[in-house]
Amino acid sequence: MRRFFSICFWVVMLSLCVVPVSHAHRFYAAFTQIDLRQKKQTIEVVHRLFTHDVEDFLRVRLGNASSLTDGEIEPLLRDFAESSFALYDGAGKRLPLTWVGMEYQTDNVFLYQEAPLPRDPSDLVIINRLFMDLFDDQKNTVNVEWNEKIRTRIFVKGHEQQRVSFKAEE
Repeated sequence: MRRFFSICFWVVMLSLCVVPVSHAHRFYAAFTQIDLRQKKQTIEVVHRLFTHDVEDFLRVRLGNASSLTDGEIEPLLRDFAESSFALYDGAGKRLPLTWVGMEYQTDNVFLYQEAPLPRDPSDLVIINRLFMDLFDDQKNTVNVEWNEKIRTRIFVKGHEQQRVSFKAEE
């Protein structure tokens, strides 16, 4: 009888360890780093996207995307970034983001953009809708760095536009 209870105990313990893994909830996130480079007079933007989210985006957009080459994927991701992400200066003027390129790694896809640094970069408005049309619970984190100070914003559906300020009172 003792052996029976011991076996039952281990079966229950093992099932408790396996069930959470098999029912794990996938999270939807993207990360953007914005560096305001005073010396270069540029804004450098790096979007880090999870490869599985990019694959889902391509599948929804094109159907079976498994046979696409990098040369075919890059224009799609460029359009995606340009239509889902924007920067505005403190006066409300849209900053012209230039596509620099992309880099693919096993788990991540990096998209690179840049823009000229505005005369007063202390106030920016950011619009970030990356993957929000695809995933209802998408959360996009943006870090903005200027003069060794960092401001972080989290973007979700309904809050795709946020202001970042480096002025003394904020």
